[in-house]
Amino acid sequence: MSLFIMTLYSCKNKREDTIKIGVLDGPSAVSFIQLIDKQTYVDSKRIEIIVKSDPLQIQALMMREEIDFSILPTIMAANLYNKGLKYKVAACPIWGTLYLLTNEKGIDINHLSNHKISVFGQASTSDILLRRYLNQKYIKSCSIDYTHTTNHELAQALKMKTINLAVVSEPLVSILIAQDPSINIVAKINCEDYINSLNKDIFVQTSFLISNKFIANYPALAPKVCELYSKSCNFVNEQPEATAKLLVKHNFSPNIQIAKASLPLCNIQYVAAFAIQQELTKYLNIFYQFNPKSIGGKIPDKDFIFQTY
Repeated sequence: MSLFIMTLYSCKNKREDTIKIGVLDGPSAVSFIQLIDKQTYVDSKRIEIIVKSDPLQIQALMMREEIDFSILPTIMAANLYNKGLKYKVAACPIWGTLYLLTNEKGIDINHLSNHKISVFGQASTSDILLRRYLNQKYIKSCSIDYTHTTNHELAQALKMKTINLAVVSEPLVSILIAQDPSINIVAKINCEDYINSLNKDIFVQTSFLISNKFIANYPALAPKVCELYSKSCNFVNEQPEATAKLLVKHNFSPNIQIAKASLPLCNIQYVAAFAIQQELTKYLNIFYQFNPKSIGGKIPDKDFIFQTY
């Protein structure tokens, strides 16, 4: 019995000494590369980065309260919030990384009609923004295929030539283009919307979330973690050579040249959520107009936003 109590205490103590952050493979992992590489502590608590390939894996960790912070597509974050998950948006670090790729000659933006385009996830960010993009460009008769369940599956299918059009996210875009000269970018899939015609981008594709429980238990630590992550994002942009070396070191990229080429396309820029509430609302409204269920049936209320200071 005493051994069980000691083991239970040890596990609990270890959990309390660790700040766990769930991160998606891809641009999100790139933005965290400085923290992935270097063991970091915040007020004696060690930061542990958990990298997953599927947003649903991150969602499961959040629902089990096994992570304190997480990275998710913004529409998925809104959906979970509207369904009662106790998390807030602390920042938006990734600003649009979706590209329509082809491996077939003669396909361009003017020759997409009657083609099949593969995307990862029905009612996902890539799905809804692709459909919106096609509507805005008056491109008719395209069919959308949801057979492939991950970004990596789409990339592999393009390489194997089992599909010829797909919406893929960085850094896989740069890897594909480097490995197969027949693959090229047809178009960047973006929002093409701005705030008050001031060229303020609203493509807040990804959100950095923080649990209400962590905010309540460690109110002084929450802004410190956000600041550390902000510095990691700045590191990526300010030191591309060093970043590329770390991406290769940690097996996120096959070589330094491809890693460096991918960084501008990753669109990494940490911006606190409270500073871009208008942009967030307008972005989420795109998805609400297309499919209200994609964000949980409504635009999230003001408590969705974490006020850092």
